[in-house]
Amino acid sequence: MLRPPPPRPSRPPPGRSHSPVPGTGLPPAGGLVGGESADLGHCRPRIGGLTSPPQGESVAARFEALAALREEGLIRHLGLSNVDAGHLAEARAIAPVVAVQNHFHAAHRDDTNLLSACEKAGIAYVPYFPLGGGVTDLSGDRITKVAARHGATVPQIALAWLHAASPTTLAIPGTGSLPHLEENIAAAAITLTGEDWPTSADLGGRLSRR
Repeated sequence: MLRPPPPRPSRPPPGRSHSPVPGTGLPPAGGLVGGESADLGHCRPRIGGLTSPPQGESVAARFEALAALREEGLIRHLGLSNVDAGHLAEARAIAPVVAVQNHFHAAHRDDTNLLSACEKAGIAYVPYFPLGGGVTDLSGDRITKVAARHGATVPQIALAWLHAASPTTLAIPGTGSLPHLEENIAAAAITLTGEDWPTSADLGGRLSRR
């Protein structure tokens, strides 16, 4: 179960000046968010490398800057994006982390251990490119057969796979039309079984068996 969110920090009083967080190079806090509070601020180790976390790069300075904004009441929650287990541990030593957003889908499962760590800690895991991101074709032989068995589309099975992977998974598929949105939502009603993915390692043994 995800932990309930902490109370929203109090906003700084009107007219209060905001100074840059020392040592970060970030602009004044008010300039970052236009004077309004944000529900979630994400920290990414670097701008490049969207599909794999940069190894050995610290997130401390960036996350400390976000933590300072949280203390000022400008950000309610803090998250991480494109990180590994080391980054998560480093950030959690500074301030609570409520969400991790990483590259993960049925054909890209390198993040399974981090997903498990997030589940144990009650941290939401948000896989980006859940349908391949236009880069990876998910229409492999296995997933196509599973889709046919359930009378579903391949994207629906890919989303159902993510839902089965962990109760903390929050997939964020893009959509450009109402029918597409309805198709994505319908994936929540699909229950995958051991017949669909017979190898327990596929989903950590989470699939039900008939």
